[in-house]
Amino acid sequence: MKILVCGANGFIGRHLCLQLQAAGHQILRGIRPAHRTTRAAQDEMWMDFSSDTQASVWESRLQQAGQIDVIINAIGILHESGKQTFEAIHRDAPIAMYQAAQRLGITRIVQISALGGNQDSQIQEGMSPYLRTKREADRFLLQSDLCALILRPSLIVGMDGISSRFFRMLASLPVLLVPGDGKQRLQPVHIDDLCEAVVRCLSTPACATLELNVVGPSAMTYTEMLINYRALMGLRAGRVLCIPLWLMHTAAGLARFFPQQVLSRDSLRMLENNNVADPVPLQQLLARPSRNKESWFPQIPDSMLASEALLKWHLIFYRFTLASIWIITAVLSLGLYPLQDSLRLLQALPIPASLHLPLLYSAGILDGLLGLACVFAPSRKLWTFQLGLIGIYSLLIALYLPQFWLHPFGPVLKNVAIVALLISLISSDRKAS
Repeated sequence: MKILVCGANGFIGRHLCLQLQAAGHQILRGIRPAHRTTRAAQDEMWMDFSSDTQASVWESRLQQAGQIDVIINAIGILHESGKQTFEAIHRDAPIAMYQAAQRLGITRIVQISALGGNQDSQIQEGMSPYLRTKREADRFLLQSDLCALILRPSLIVGMDGISSRFFRMLASLPVLLVPGDGKQRLQPVHIDDLCEAVVRCLSTPACATLELNVVGPSAMTYTEMLINYRALMGLRAGRVLCIPLWLMHTAAGLARFFPQQVLSRDSLRMLENNNVADPVPLQQLLARPSRNKESWFPQIPDSMLASEALLKWHLIFYRFTLASIWIITAVLSLGLYPLQDSLRLLQALPIPASLHLPLLYSAGILDGLLGLACVFAPSRKLWTFQLGLIGIYSLLIALYLPQFWLHPFGPVLKNVAIVALLISLISSDRKAS
């Protein structure tokens, strides 16, 4: 069959494409183009769920693609940003696409929804916007004449999954930080089981609408999940620190201003919904037990899992360490350290006295901006610039204030540690996956 996979570059979409291709299906990869000036490849269809909310747009697009037998929607977001709203991406664009498919006679639909709260299509009062909009798309399919497979996975485990990487990072911390009492119930399912469920359903000629909760073989608490991740990484048992829920929700509200994709108020609310269900229907479909927690990463050495997780939070720690150094230096330069003492140091430089005060304030402002950039705009260019700036500062001190190299507190020698942090950040920079 020719299958359109919407969100083919995402975590679920990538794995679905691989398993469907292995099963002999032809894949049309639905992706959002990075640059509109380039042309889509033969096996690609460009789409943008944040703006493609009209059925006419989808009807034209699907017609141009030729015969399509199945549409799989594997697109979802955890954070809203600009035009990327839950209403557009989870509800409006998918419904518009399903309406166009219905008009064109494309009757087989796979909707990757989400488990949470109730275990059916009902929309409950107080549902998070994430879950409510997913349910609204589910309900449209159930009320239509389309042959829909609606999958509602619990937390999905996979080596390359964003949430799975995030939880492995948390599990590798010296102290396990858990929200509330850490007893929120989850039933993580492996990505391979989810994809195999799709392949098996599509291999069945009979077409009937089916709702399936996709969960692992056993429920566990949030704390138990982190402990299991820690065991799989070969790390010793860690102490557990419970974070009050009000503080977690405050942190989640602030997290949207930082470059991350997991922590949000909606994700916390979903965590508190006790995402568990009966594992038997999935196991019956797979004709085998679903993957248990001990076999989440059967072919990955524990040292590799641990190295990746430790590096992730180490780099974050390096960034915030640099940020604090630059910001504290700025505050000291701009007023806490006696102004006259700072100006006296600048007298050693070969510049007019009239420029000393502007230079001091300019350097202080630059230090503060660099500190903020470490938090909000980390990049290889930023680390390289800081490395060069420290080199210039160190050279000027060597030439005009050499006594600081011999100071017993080692104010200049401490730059060696900062340079090491910057080199680590530069060498660890890689393309987002």
